Amino acid sequence: SAPIRQMAGRKGTGKSGFDGTDRPSAMCIGKATNRPLYISKLVIPPLALVYTALRFRQNNEHFDGVFPRGFLAQAACYVLSLPIYWIAWIQLANWDNERRARRLGARLPPLIKSKRFGGLDLKERLVNGMSNDYVGVVFDELLDEAGADTARLSILWSERIITRDPDVVKFIVSTGFPHFGKGEVGRIRFRSFLGKGIFASDGERAKMHRALARPYFARERISDYNAFQRHSTKLVHILRTHALSNAPCDVQDLFARLTMDTAGEFLFGRDAQFDTLDMPLAKPGAEMDEGAKSAALSNAGGYGAFVGAFEAAQILATRRLAMGTYGWTLAEFWNDPVKRHMRVVDYFLRPLVEGAVSRRGSQEGKAEEEKEYESFLDHLADSTDDVDLIKDQLLNILLAARDTTAQLLSWTVYALALHPDIMSRLRQEVLSAYGESGVPTFENLKSLKYLRATLDEVLRLFPPVPINVRSPLHDHTLIPTRTDGDGSWYVPSEGALCTWSVPSMHKRKDIWGEDGDEFKPERWLEGGSAKEVVVKHPFAFLPFNGGPRICIGQQFAYNEASFVMIRIIQQFDRFTLAQKEAAPSSALPPDSWKTSKQGRKRVEETWPKNAITIYSKGGMWIKMHLAAESEVSNSS
Repeated sequence: SAPIRQMAGRKGTGKSGFDGTDRPSAMCIGKATNRPLYISKLVIPPLALVYTALRFRQNNEHFDGVFPRGFLAQAACYVLSLPIYWIAWIQLANWDNERRARRLGARLPPLIKSKRFGGLDLKERLVNGMSNDYVGVVFDELLDEAGADTARLSILWSERIITRDPDVVKFIVSTGFPHFGKGEVGRIRFRSFLGKGIFASDGERAKMHRALARPYFARERISDYNAFQRHSTKLVHILRTHALSNAPCDVQDLFARLTMDTAGEFLFGRDAQFDTLDMPLAKPGAEMDEGAKSAALSNAGGYGAFVGAFEAAQILATRRLAMGTYGWTLAEFWNDPVKRHMRVVDYFLRPLVEGAVSRRGSQEGKAEEEKEYESFLDHLADSTDDVDLIKDQLLNILLAARDTTAQLLSWTVYALALHPDIMSRLRQEVLSAYGESGVPTFENLKSLKYLRATLDEVLRLFPPVPINVRSPLHDHTLIPTRTDGDGSWYVPSEGALCTWSVPSMHKRKDIWGEDGDEFKPERWLEGGSAKEVVVKHPFAFLPFNGGPRICIGQQFAYNEASFVMIRIIQQFDRFTLAQKEAAPSSALPPDSWKTSKQGRKRVEETWPKNAITIYSKGGMWIKMHLAAESEVSNSS
């Protein structure tokens, strides 16, 4: 309780501890950049040179014909001096960076050249690729053009590194963890969405958030198990109803509701009954509104408004990442579009938080068995009365607990719909262990090897968080690598975006083999190739991040996804994809994908996109098929 109280009343100083920007670094040579001084260096020198030249002309009649007279002409000189100076400054900086890299025995990553001033064409490619293309493909295209697995580009003169090299990512998130963080720009980018929660924090604040959350994910609680059972029973009933009428349903929406109800109980307590599975469901139809991530939920009452705002904020926050360090700040100079959506989210969450804070003190002296059912909100409210801090933490955990598990379940059903042979083998394993009605327990979930292999293969091809980013906390950072030759990459500037595409790493054929694009759970079984891959390249499989900031809820996600899939597979023997007949017409993959040579684009029958977490554009429409009664009775 003490750490969170201290952090709640502590203001950011940018000094030791709070943001982690001055952590010691064996691989960092320079001091942290002073950004106001950096910007002043770009503006003041050219203006000062022009001013000095004009004053010199006034005092020397011999130069009357050299420098212009008149206000407009002199103003033009000031304006023109800026790009001329910047071009010269950039060339000089590039030369200096190359010189420093050689002196340190390192190299600059190859440069992806821009065809337009300020790298605006690269910005457009990134924005369009992350908004309108298959998730992660734009990074593969840029890296292929550079002929490397790590490259750099400049957007509005802001340095950016992109990579699909597991060694580079390993250093960023693990072995070189003290040298990287969300960074000042990264925290600002997500502040209007995630506040000062765990995913938008560095240093001591991030440690505090993890310390508070870890106990709730580190143990397998009876209350979690009961919630899985209760809500999955309701889900299976909905699926059976659709199956009996041969009607498609948006499983992405249903799984999001399931995980919302489960996470809501875990986060807010048993009294906070969201019951989103009882609310009206999305209707199929090609002319239906697409919605933010899933199908539109305008008929789902307050829940629909909350989810719509929550998902729209995710999309806007992700778009900022593609626009570069300064591009999104210029685009949103007059208005932050995220705030409008977050007012809806705040309207939903704030009363729950204020109610918990008002109850603080009543929970003192609880017995151990009662603590088993204590909500995360009650725990936070016992530690601080800062409503905004609690709300930020809850929102961050809700993003992880709801979206990541819901997407794991959605893409698992999708993969099984495309591969009925794998579905058949998986069902045999489930029925052999539990029959048609046996309830799994935490103790025996891990015995289903093929189920775990299937989930791992889904996580490989459709990782929950496809794009991740960190920034060096100091100038002159070295990143060791062995993929693009021996030596180290040199990153000149503090705050440079270092972005990696998880799907690109997960499907590299030189690491995973020529079948790296294919769905093959067998690779994860004993003797399969995946075991050898993760031993040789531990960070080539990174669905839950790694290092000190590895996802603390990964076991919770595995448990919930395993439990729910078992309950579904017990009742259904086949899934059929109904995307073409039920999804909004705007959500179907473009016809051009069928002839693409890039990754899985040519085989995908839905449109994977990224809004912090991966999702299927327009929902994931599936027809569920009940198992034949004779088969069910024989398996019991």
